[in-house]
Amino acid sequence: DSCKERMSSAEVSMKEIDEVSDNFRPVATRGSIIYFVVADLAMIGSMYQYSLQFFTSLFQQRLKASEKSDDLNRRIDILLNDFTGFIYEKICSGLFED
Repeated sequence: DSCKERMSSAEVSMKEIDEVSDNFRPVATRGSIIYFVVADLAMIGSMYQYSLQFFTSLFQQRLKASEKSDDLNRRIDILLNDFTGFIYEKICSGLFED
């Protein structure tokens, strides 16, 4: 019986994880699009190469540092705008440094 309870609990947990993942899919999609755009800068010159590890660390940093909200739609908007603006500023500063 305890095995069935654990299985039932695991199924509920998996459904919750899937739901949260689906809710934040727009943020993941935006992040991946921005990554591949930034990665393509390497075609301009090798000095514009950014590793996936560097990009991932920036993404995680913004997840922690961005404004929080209990409203899911607001939180998604915050993350989309914060990450897009942050990466734009970070990459531009790297491109146009003297």
